[in-house]
Amino acid sequence: MTAELRWLGEWWNRHLQKLPGAPAARKGGAELVLLEILVPRDSEIKANAADQFFAAIAGLKSKAGLSFEIVADHEHIHFIAVVPREFQPLVEKQLHAAYATAEVREIPDYDIFQREGYVAFDQIVTTGPKYFPIKTYTDLGEEMDSLNAITSALTKLAPGEAAVIQFAISPAGAGWQKQGHSFILKAKEAERKPEGERKILLSKESEEAVARKINKPGFFSLIRIVTVSPTKESADMHLSNIVISLSQFSSPQLASFSRKRAWFKKSFMVDFLYRHVPRFFHWTVFSSEEMATLFHLPGKAVTTPTIKWLGAKAGAVPLDLPASGLYLGLASSRGAEMPVYLQKDDRRRHTYIIGQTGTGKSELLKFMAYQDILAGEGLCFVDPHGDAVEDLLQMIPEERVEDVIYFDPGDPERPPALNILEAETEEGKHLVVNSFISLLYKLYDPNHTGVMGPRLERAVRNVMLTAMSEKGNTLIEVFRLLTDPVFAAGKIPMITDLIVKKYWTDELARTSDFHKSETLGYFVSKFDRFVTEKLMRNIIGQGQSSFNFREVMDRKKILLVNLSKGKIGEENSNFLGLILVPRILTAAMSRADTPEEQRPDFNLYVDEFQNFATPDFVQILSEARKYRLDLIVANQFIGQLAEEIKKAVFGNVGTKVLFRVGAEDAEFLEKEIAPDFSQSDLLNAAIGQAYVRLLINGVPSIPFTMKTDWARIQALPRDPQKAERIKALSRSKFTRPAGEVEEEIKRRAGL
Repeated sequence: MTAELRWLGEWWNRHLQKLPGAPAARKGGAELVLLEILVPRDSEIKANAADQFFAAIAGLKSKAGLSFEIVADHEHIHFIAVVPREFQPLVEKQLHAAYATAEVREIPDYDIFQREGYVAFDQIVTTGPKYFPIKTYTDLGEEMDSLNAITSALTKLAPGEAAVIQFAISPAGAGWQKQGHSFILKAKEAERKPEGERKILLSKESEEAVARKINKPGFFSLIRIVTVSPTKESADMHLSNIVISLSQFSSPQLASFSRKRAWFKKSFMVDFLYRHVPRFFHWTVFSSEEMATLFHLPGKAVTTPTIKWLGAKAGAVPLDLPASGLYLGLASSRGAEMPVYLQKDDRRRHTYIIGQTGTGKSELLKFMAYQDILAGEGLCFVDPHGDAVEDLLQMIPEERVEDVIYFDPGDPERPPALNILEAETEEGKHLVVNSFISLLYKLYDPNHTGVMGPRLERAVRNVMLTAMSEKGNTLIEVFRLLTDPVFAAGKIPMITDLIVKKYWTDELARTSDFHKSETLGYFVSKFDRFVTEKLMRNIIGQGQSSFNFREVMDRKKILLVNLSKGKIGEENSNFLGLILVPRILTAAMSRADTPEEQRPDFNLYVDEFQNFATPDFVQILSEARKYRLDLIVANQFIGQLAEEIKKAVFGNVGTKVLFRVGAEDAEFLEKEIAPDFSQSDLLNAAIGQAYVRLLINGVPSIPFTMKTDWARIQALPRDPQKAERIKALSRSKFTRPAGEVEEEIKRRAGL
């Protein structure tokens, strides 16, 4: 048998080579397509759904038959339909009509013979006339699912073993039904004869079972079973177990299963591989009800552990999907794929992406940013890991090289400059102060336990406004105002704001040194590290920032911010991000001096945005649209967001893209995708698969599934040498040597 197995494998490989591109084909006949059918584990659809399906396809006018197969190896049990290519659309539609939550995938033909070992096989037919029925799901009752016994026989396969139960069928016409009707008429006539001459052919129940069968469409059918195993004993045992599992359907007074000997083994295997239905010897006819009993898709009542379930189901796709815009991925519904676009005006209401590590959210962010770059749009990409911006640098087209500003605080030789105290207007100054106070809360008192408080807020506010009274001052001067009374006294005459001046001359002058220390000591102790640490001091201590944020936005520049925690540390990364995001907000709000229609859109991408989310972020979400600042933010789980931020995100964000999440987040997010999907779908989504609520013309769409276009993302052009050239160009244009920076800071700090 081992030699025969090798012959089958070689023959099958030669057959495939003769038919390139065809998953399976019938000798001289139609091309066959294999469709794997997956349903959710929690499906409550019963066997009668399959009855409806088989009844619907019974009218196919084709000499070519169909095959429905249960295929198992040591890992999974698969449910597969094999149909002629011409009938694929019809069969898929009928499958979805019967199983609305099912996913139907075209797959290549499987080959269980690529294993060393032995093959056992058999073919099964029914006894008695064709109109005699086996037991069906109606007879067995709804409390049990007949699939349990069949699939249980397929669960004990070891590595290197496989088994297939093949139901080869073709529409049977009406001849067998006429025979059945004649039989019932004879039985009734015999019952009406005088008592002495009366002959009971069937019991009342059996008569009803026959009548039920002949009133349903039928199929000429043959059951083939093939098992493969390293040993003959094991192959025979698996075959016997499967045959025994079918005995539950035998009806002693009517039809039972029996083995039909295959005289020619090679001929049997050819028929098995080509899914032939015998043309001349139709031993068995199954009604749609009987076929549904033997082959239906599993539901929650089937407890076999190795069944391959649908991880997350797909639903309907909005009918009004935009035909253009920012390309997000592919929506699929019932075998059809449609591109998903986000229109420009809808982007202005922001986009939120959530997903666990490795689910594809960062890849989607990069893909969206790349399209903006290619389209000549302005953007800022804030990356706390550094990998995404490094990858984007390799994708910059040549015509946009000059537009790139690469902000890399991990470059000690040429540190970029970021002066938080830059503000052109009084309103801008107060925005800077408020954002900095929010930064302190975020870093040191996120739960508002009282570590900060009103007194410290007031002190920080007045000290920062004092420093901003002189252009070019930085956080270095703020620190000196807090720690150097002589330096502070020299700055007081320069203060133009009477309220701020009064704070120094009246309130602080009458405060004892002890109480000054009590008020400002905590702030000084925490803030000290950002001034004394050379890496950070060289960034925040420069009098003029490397670039003007307003110009970056208005001139559609590409600002790539590498806040890699591995290079600069987590606290420094968070600190700089908490400075950058409000600066962008301030720049956006300064556009009030320009008519709205003349403000070019600027896209702000923030990965792991919870690290930089302060109350200012709430303001961005609610007001940024009119300033043409469009946010695309992502994070891993909802628990990372403060309650205020969470409400803002789910209350103001227009488009939501939900990749696979954890159990707690799935429970919270379920209302975003209900009633079409459940938290189980969010828990089981595949990598790259997301559930989307897309804003379309200002109105949220129904939730639908989308997969990222991984093939297109992988095919994006990348040039590492160009990336290095862009870095060098950006360093020369927007940074200064560290020695020059340090000299300036020493001079201004009075060191």
